[in-house]
Amino acid sequence: MALKVTWTPRAEQGYDKIIKHLEKNWSGREISNFIDETKEFLKLLEKNPHLLEPSETRKNVFRGPLNRLTILTYRIKPRKNQIELLNIRSARQKPLKK
Repeated sequence: MALKVTWTPRAEQGYDKIIKHLEKNWSGREISNFIDETKEFLKLLEKNPHLLEPSETRKNVFRGPLNRLTILTYRIKPRKNQIELLNIRSARQKPLKK
């Protein structure tokens, strides 16, 4: 059974920040490719929620690459049949804490 994906405000802000960066520095084609790539990844995630690496410190939290330049952090909420996107950020930002 596929889980429903929801976005936190922080994830929405991170996604918007990446889109704005692409608008400033790249063409519409790259923006469209990123949006399509994100949609495809989220469809895959709905069907396979344990796709990325689990957090060592937080239960039901997973983190890993959405693509080679973007990192996604999400939480699985099994009782609600839901995947909550916690954060989307550029991999070029300061390193993540474990």
